[in-house]
Amino acid sequence: MKVLPADLTCIKSGFLCNNCQARLDAGEITEFEIDLAKDLLELEEGNEDFVFLKDLSFYKAIDYEDLIIFVIGKKDKLKITSDFLNWIKETYEVDEIILVEKTDKPRPIVEALINPYKLVSLNEIFLATGDVQFRAVLWEDDKEKLLFTKEELEQLIYELTGNVIRVEFQ
Repeated sequence: MKVLPADLTCIKSGFLCNNCQARLDAGEITEFEIDLAKDLLELEEGNEDFVFLKDLSFYKAIDYEDLIIFVIGKKDKLKITSDFLNWIKETYEVDEIILVEKTDKPRPIVEALINPYKLVSLNEIFLATGDVQFRAVLWEDDKEKLLFTKEELEQLIYELTGNVIRVEFQ
């Protein structure tokens, strides 16, 4: 793999260096990400069907109840096969995987999390403090169909992009 959430040596050995341990303690990386990275490295080395993993960037993974949000590099979605997704679903006993390309912009993250439903608008709000927040407007009709509640969406988007967002329905 080209990019991993922690150092290659730490992932392979299972023992974290001071830097990786500090990132784990601070919540920047999780035990789940380290375990997933280790499994992916073993899969990459031991299975010819998953040789494409050598060119994949793995930035973050969020284990969220019965789904995994998997943050990968730009254009890495094109490399991922259904066999690979099925392997993750079986190994980690999840029903769904949401693939998200790494970005600091909230629009693609919001769209990935609410897919197949549509984003009505996304506005930047400039606060008097100089901070920038975002306002995402979704259709009221889709509110009950979404995988996440308004609060969960706001929290996930913050965790994935570092941007504060307010989700509203119209």
